[in-house]
Amino acid sequence: MSISFYYLLVSQFSTNLAYSLYSMTIITYIYQVTNSATLASSVTIVSMVFQLISGSTIPLIMQNYSLKRIILLSQIAQLIFNFFIVVSLLTISSPAKYILIFIFLGIISFFNGWSNPSMNALIPEIISKGKLVNANSTLSTANQSLQLVGWSLGGVLIVYLGHEKVILITVMMLLISIVSIFLLKTNATKNQKKPKGRLDTLKEGWVLVFKHPQLSKITTMDIIELFGGSIWIGAVTLVFVQEALGQDEKWWGYINSAYYAGTILGGILVWKLSKLVNKHLLLFMVIGSVGVSILTVIYSFVTMPVIALILVVMMGPLYQVRDIAQSTFIQNAIDQEALGKYLAAKATINQVIFSLSVFIIGLLVDLLNARFVYTFSGVLLLFSGLYGYFKLFRKYNVKLTL
Repeated sequence: MSISFYYLLVSQFSTNLAYSLYSMTIITYIYQVTNSATLASSVTIVSMVFQLISGSTIPLIMQNYSLKRIILLSQIAQLIFNFFIVVSLLTISSPAKYILIFIFLGIISFFNGWSNPSMNALIPEIISKGKLVNANSTLSTANQSLQLVGWSLGGVLIVYLGHEKVILITVMMLLISIVSIFLLKTNATKNQKKPKGRLDTLKEGWVLVFKHPQLSKITTMDIIELFGGSIWIGAVTLVFVQEALGQDEKWWGYINSAYYAGTILGGILVWKLSKLVNKHLLLFMVIGSVGVSILTVIYSFVTMPVIALILVVMMGPLYQVRDIAQSTFIQNAIDQEALGKYLAAKATINQVIFSLSVFIIGLLVDLLNARFVYTFSGVLLLFSGLYGYFKLFRKYNVKLTL
């Protein structure tokens, strides 16, 4: 791997840690001072809405600026407004403080919506095609490790340091990320194509999402899987642990930790098998989807907590091989200029579908039970895997040589 890849790795790690700490801090602060779960949950809603708005604007930004410059602008803006939140917490009295916090929250979320697709689109600019699987698995493993550590560490930091100091830590993490992005060098060539009109630029990513002969099939697979993917949000897993497994919050924590541990293990496994995965990206996408579906259906009928824990760990490698193979396939399927626009459109669709899924799954849990929801999700995942097999693997990757 080149030194630029490690700069990108440090930047992604720092940015994601900053965002998770900042999100936890704002949610806990709003809940503590207002004692309102509705206001606390609105933090997530505001973030999602502004990221959706951001996703619709980024194709125009990518038309005029390099990915590196977009990331720098995004992170500098997030750093400034995180600092403004600290100032608000320390100097401004209620209720004006809460209004300002939500305004700054929206602005930070808007610029964060530029950062993620730009970072993912930057990977092929600093990594050769033959090493994309290796790079994607390394980044994914680092990100999952961060999720495991960050969300566990965040609560402890808030208790012992206070909200203001934790936000200052996010400012420091963003500074580290900005320096890392500034230092990395890309292989991007200057765009010599005639500039497109604004409407054509905005449409480009969406056309790839729905009209590209292969990527449109991946979009369909994602939509199917996302409708069942919200089974792993905290509220649903808690209900399953209590109702189906008959355990308390302690086992809820074990299940969550097992999920992240499994994905970390999966990232390491894909890294070890990167050459094989790179040769058969479509095959491993299908294997991952079908494998997770089978384990999810089995999980839905389990009554022993230890067996449930083992199954969740086993799902991790299958989730990872599916996601990493998909990311690499997408990076190979379209040119670098269009990649960021496609990823922005895809991220917008994923957020909308996932939000709708959270509502539907929550409704099914209330009306029926948690076991049914996990069985239902497993069937959806199986359908997605079979769809991928017939529409992608059999059509584009018939020959199989290991």
